[in-house]
Amino acid sequence: MPLDDETLIALLRREEEAAAGYQSSALAAIREEALSYYDRQPYGDEQEGASSVVTSEFADVIESVMPGLMRVFTGSDDLCRFAPLAPGQERWAQEASEYVPHVLMRQNDGFRIISALLKDALMYRLGGATVDLEDVEERRALPVSGLTQDAVDLVVAEARGAGLAVSLELAADPGLPTFSGTIHTVRQAKRVVVESIAPEDIRFSPSARDEDKASYLGFIKRVTASDLVRLGLAPADIDGLASGREITPEETQRNEGALVEADRSGDDDSERPLWLVVAYVRADDDGDGISERLRVVYAHGGGESGRIVERVPWSGPASIALATPILMPHTIVGRSLFDQTQDLQQLGSVLTRGLLDNLYIVNRPRPVISDQVNLDSLIDWVPGSPIRLKAGARPGDNHVSWLQVPNVTPAVLAALEHLATVRENRTGVSRYNQGLDAESLNKTLGGLDRIMSAAQQRQDLVARVFAETAIKRLYRLVYRAIRRAATGPVAWWTGAGGAFAHCDPSQWPEELELSVDVVGIGNREQALGHLSLIASLQEKLVALQGGRTDGPFVTAENIANGARKLTETLGYKTPGLFFQPPEAVAAAPPAAPPAPPPDPALAASQAQLALLQQAAAVDAQIKRDKAEADLAIAQFKARQWAEIERFKAGLRAELREIDIVTRKGATPS
Repeated sequence: MPLDDETLIALLRREEEAAAGYQSSALAAIREEALSYYDRQPYGDEQEGASSVVTSEFADVIESVMPGLMRVFTGSDDLCRFAPLAPGQERWAQEASEYVPHVLMRQNDGFRIISALLKDALMYRLGGATVDLEDVEERRALPVSGLTQDAVDLVVAEARGAGLAVSLELAADPGLPTFSGTIHTVRQAKRVVVESIAPEDIRFSPSARDEDKASYLGFIKRVTASDLVRLGLAPADIDGLASGREITPEETQRNEGALVEADRSGDDDSERPLWLVVAYVRADDDGDGISERLRVVYAHGGGESGRIVERVPWSGPASIALATPILMPHTIVGRSLFDQTQDLQQLGSVLTRGLLDNLYIVNRPRPVISDQVNLDSLIDWVPGSPIRLKAGARPGDNHVSWLQVPNVTPAVLAALEHLATVRENRTGVSRYNQGLDAESLNKTLGGLDRIMSAAQQRQDLVARVFAETAIKRLYRLVYRAIRRAATGPVAWWTGAGGAFAHCDPSQWPEELELSVDVVGIGNREQALGHLSLIASLQEKLVALQGGRTDGPFVTAENIANGARKLTETLGYKTPGLFFQPPEAVAAAPPAAPPAPPPDPALAASQAQLALLQQAAAVDAQIKRDKAEADLAIAQFKARQWAEIERFKAGLRAELREIDIVTRKGATPS
């Protein structure tokens, strides 16, 4: 017999109450105490007149671990890489590796979500995040001018054919058969939404050992009657829900003493508080005796009744990612850093209080007096004020002496140093990798590396646990949600090379392999050193390849990946500002191979031939210069002889004229 809604609601409410009881009995007190220790609240055993200081071991450890974790999980978009499960899926794996981080970190507030997930886990043993889809309206306004009626009809028909709702704001152009104005379109789409879950809002079967095998897994959300109407519930159904939601002690503590909400429990109040529960439950839905997993969204007000908002069969993992820093076998909830530091903070506070009380007494010792001292002068004592003696008493008669209390400062400081060492061993947060130890300069480099490496192993293990459990699951859930919401190709701004990237998630396969790269949580300098070593090795291998960058040992894409990772480790989230992305390098044509080195004998022959050619050219130039000089000399001589001949001819002519005149006896004119 199929499972009806009434029976299902009863089952869900029983499971939810059992999960809430487990939270209240096993986890709520731990969370409240952890937050009190983090905020350094008094323990309740303080004595009047004595030191009441509370030390900050727990908060110090949390705030020391978080920067490294956030750098690892939010400092790069290459944290998670999808890989193909079958030939032909390479392009889809590359698209998912680029688009999934974009959806998580940019379309959602990824930094805050991951920060809350990790910090909740470190402080309270358990953190959570959920991935879901929400309906959104994508509105566009298209200005148009001078369109005919046929053109308007065509635009409207094409928009409606693409699934868009169309509204027109057009006016006829004066004196023309055309229209101008704005065409508005609305597309109903789904958006991937990632949200953090408060630890006290997580619900799961108390006996569950794994979240995907739990008979009940879900979380509660605080909503109002108005929110439920938007989700599709009829007001009459909402009116039947009792309104009994109260602020939990954890909410009050976290919000620094927030008061109870105003009484808005009337049936006609659209803002009256209610619960919305998103649950993944295993139940026999079709009556065949075999449990199926259902995703059920239902509402209630704290009572037995409830209303189902959504009920669908569900395959694959529940869209909830849970994080715990220290795994414990066979249970969902592990251990937190509070479990590692609670007793150390208690001891540190006790020792510090005793140290301060001792210093107060050493600095202001208690007096030992006789009956000749005026007590009022001691009770209202101000530093430097006199102590009055009764009449007749003399100061030299030892009426006042001071009780000397042993100074316990060296012993207490030694004990505090021991506790600091224990804390480092438990948590992996070392003063050396935090830059807090003044004596670090006196340590050997090798010794410091060993100390830091041993300390970082614990932090690296915490990072690896987060990566292989919550972070990997979160990326996988985002991938599956993108596929469910996809209707066709999408484009997004990558920032690499100043261009948009395109992909079609509707074509992606149902599943891809996923790996998480977690390196260098504790010390960025060490990570930079490792990358420099890799770059040096790549350079040697390129030289071994004869300067080629197309393999077989190293490719141009390998070198680009190294440059990109180095830039991200330095703290720049946009390596495209400095280097081409690896995919652009891979798509570029391979560079021409360099010419092989010449044979030495051939090089010598070529050099000798060049010398001979140079000598021949010089000899030819000399001969040309000599010929040109000989020609110039010959031309000069010819000109000179011609001039001489002209002079001779003129002289002969003149002599002949003189001879003729002489013969006639006349004077030449």
